[in-house]
Amino acid sequence: MANFSPAFLDEVVARSDLVEIISRHVDLKKSGSNMMGLCPFHHEKSPSFSVSPDKQLYYCFGCGQGGGAFQFLIQHDGYSFPEAVEYLAEKAGMEVPQDRDRSPVAEAKQKQAYAMLAQAADAMGRALRSEEGSAARAYLQQRGMPTDIIRDYGLGYAPAGYGFMQKVFGNDARSNSQLEAVGLLFKGEHGYGDRFRDRLMFSIRDRRGRIVGFGGRVLGQGEPKYLNSPETDWFHKSDLLYGFSEHRDSIRKSKQLVVVEGYMDVLGMAVHGLKIALAPLGTAIGERQIREILRLCDSPVFSFDGDRAGRQAAWRALERMMPLLKSELRPRFLYLPEGEDPDSLLRREGKDAFQHRLDKESKPVLETWLMGLQLLAGHGADGRARMAKKADAMLATMTDTYLSQAWRQEVEQATGIVLQQARRRPQARASSQPSPTPAQPSAQARLNAVEERFLAALMQQSARFRDLPDEAISFFVDNEIISPLYSRAFSIIAEAEDDNTDIARQLAQEYPDSQTMISRWVNQATVQDIEFKSLLLDMEANDIRLRIKRGLSLVEAIPMQHRLREIQQEQRRLTEQLHETGA
Repeated sequence: MANFSPAFLDEVVARSDLVEIISRHVDLKKSGSNMMGLCPFHHEKSPSFSVSPDKQLYYCFGCGQGGGAFQFLIQHDGYSFPEAVEYLAEKAGMEVPQDRDRSPVAEAKQKQAYAMLAQAADAMGRALRSEEGSAARAYLQQRGMPTDIIRDYGLGYAPAGYGFMQKVFGNDARSNSQLEAVGLLFKGEHGYGDRFRDRLMFSIRDRRGRIVGFGGRVLGQGEPKYLNSPETDWFHKSDLLYGFSEHRDSIRKSKQLVVVEGYMDVLGMAVHGLKIALAPLGTAIGERQIREILRLCDSPVFSFDGDRAGRQAAWRALERMMPLLKSELRPRFLYLPEGEDPDSLLRREGKDAFQHRLDKESKPVLETWLMGLQLLAGHGADGRARMAKKADAMLATMTDTYLSQAWRQEVEQATGIVLQQARRRPQARASSQPSPTPAQPSAQARLNAVEERFLAALMQQSARFRDLPDEAISFFVDNEIISPLYSRAFSIIAEAEDDNTDIARQLAQEYPDSQTMISRWVNQATVQDIEFKSLLLDMEANDIRLRIKRGLSLVEAIPMQHRLREIQQEQRRLTEQLHETGA
């Protein structure tokens, strides 16, 4: 954990606008005292994602994600905690204190790496616009790439021959070593050489939009046709998707995602206004990439060529997808005509025709699986046996037991064979793969409906703590999760000079592990004063019943019973007031 002082973190949060940060990704609309929108963490059709501008906390009542500005950057944008703090501090014009927990050398190395990669991309962009980049420009013109796409996606050119990177950065030992570390140079028998030569270059970005590597398409003769950066401390091919940072927000807003095979397919769709495509980096798509895709969109379309190679690629993707499939996910597969790719179809048929293919010609994952099994197994009794055996093995990897049962019934009907392995699959496997959808947090807090709304009322208006009777201090004494927060709130209000102290925000900073729960309380429907009075009476009545149940002397129990009757009378009066006001 970075060594930032609580006072510094408080100041960063105070100077940050959570609504502005989230509005870059979510269309928020006013709803009472809060803002509401579609959750950026899971797939939903009606808004359940709430942001409290006053408390600077968000919460989704659908998936349970919640927190403040730091948490949003970490959960949504992929920042580490120190990176989130530094980003918001710099945005607020604050000087970031030196982090003693991080090596200055390591920190400088990381910043230098990202700076060199960005500088290299700029140099490649200039080379593309120069005379020596004419062949690359001609290729892009032939593929219909306009200037804004070339600029926005960081396309460039790596000149033929050696020495281009050294002209940009210098030819000293230190620069060469750094360029090798970020994957731009390689060291051979005769010294350092450029990894990319005479190639159209594609900038590859991470979740935060930082350039972490490159892909290069050969323009003349040479192999491989596409060459990627090697694995480095910053570039991990199996974790990245081309177009992710550029298209993430438009995918969420349109609820459409198309997985294509290559860089030019992503760009070709963007040219036609379909900024919804992602591509693996030249290799078969992996499980981590599929997990990211399913988190981003619950109904992605995996688009492949209709030839044998395309069908094999689709099958590999389906195999890797099996452990991640859930009943609420609806991936589909689209096979394009042989010899066609999304870019060529869009240029020949237009956007509307391609959208029609996505909507009407893509096949559900189950149908694709059954068709693939039949193609692999062949015909006849032997083929049906091979199909059942292969299906059995694949079903054993699924973690959604209901979905696997439904699929098993389909394949049993298709083959006429009762599967065996899937029926005996150990239930423990279901927990071996994390779900793409976050789980509900803080269930261990054990709050009933009255306690939940009572705490929401207090966190929404800190001044209500001053109206509590003395016995209220013991309301949550037996709840080991709530009790520390609740007791601390009393201390905060006692130390406060006025009622403007925001207890919820202060508790969220002091108890980061409870921030999601606190966010849930402040983002609930506003608790009006009359409801709060009723909740307070309910809490007092429940506390009295609990004391009586634990055992009291007759002298102690009699006034308690008397107070219970008074509470019941007060509750009836409040109910009458509610009816009179029409609330």
